[in-house]
Amino acid sequence: MSNTHTLDSYSLGATFPPRSSNRMRYLKTTAIVSALLVSAGGAPAADEISNFKSYVDSDICSHLMLGPINSARVECSQKTHKDGSGPVLVRLTDNTVLEVNKQKMINKLVGQLADVSGELKLRDGMVKLKDVKPIDSNSIPKGDPARRLLDVRTFKTTGDKTFEKIRHELAMMPYISEFDYISFTMVGNDVVLSGWTVRNTNRSYAENVIKNIEGVEKIINNIEVLPLGSIDMQIRGAARAVLQQNLSRYFWGSGSDIKIIVKNGDIILLGSVTNEGDKNIAGIRCNSIRNAFHVFNLLRVQGSAPEKKG
Repeated sequence: MSNTHTLDSYSLGATFPPRSSNRMRYLKTTAIVSALLVSAGGAPAADEISNFKSYVDSDICSHLMLGPINSARVECSQKTHKDGSGPVLVRLTDNTVLEVNKQKMINKLVGQLADVSGELKLRDGMVKLKDVKPIDSNSIPKGDPARRLLDVRTFKTTGDKTFEKIRHELAMMPYISEFDYISFTMVGNDVVLSGWTVRNTNRSYAENVIKNIEGVEKIINNIEVLPLGSIDMQIRGAARAVLQQNLSRYFWGSGSDIKIIVKNGDIILLGSVTNEGDKNIAGIRCNSIRNAFHVFNLLRVQGSAPEKKG
């Protein structure tokens, strides 16, 4: 039985429990690969001791729910975290997403604001926590840069000239597939890029193509490059195959109305379908895929049939 929750424009459907034995084998394999990649990456950036205010988010919603920290975002954070998405920190001054070394220190704070201190490694998007204390939004004074993500008035939307130019450039990116999801928002004149991609070049391309647009002052690039291990690649291929078999009308050429994000064995379904039945079919079929741990079904239900493209 599944429970469906509506969060702003996203419907969060059921997620499925992990297959424990498969997860253990997978994590052992990826741990070895990760260690090799780190050792090949050169010397790490110098540690920076920092104190900053953060929003404690889930990994999924930190890359998906762009915009002010409101009730919809809090609901997304808490629901996806409960269903298995790990906790992360979103620095309030600039919306930078930071992974932590000790998740247990922030597990119970998801959906809340926190005062954080620790060794910050911005290049790696990581913070080694020393102390975390929950705080109330009223403790952040007016005019403090940390209030930017709490105030909807700081966000630019459709209709703004710079916003529309950025949206056009990102929509024209040449190597986006059904395995990539890239989005953005504007906080004042700062652009926050977010989402997931299987190509590191997509991450850098998105930043380079908008950095010279008039009106853009700063870019915070939270686009995550997904692991390309053999298990995740097998899951991507299997997910596309089962979805095309049952929901072929949502796929065309090199694109799709459904986005398939795979990270460390988890499947995140994004995009649009025309009815609740198709959404449920997508979740059920992806849950049958071997080695898949969780299925986060975040498909939106639209009211009209998709138009078949080319």
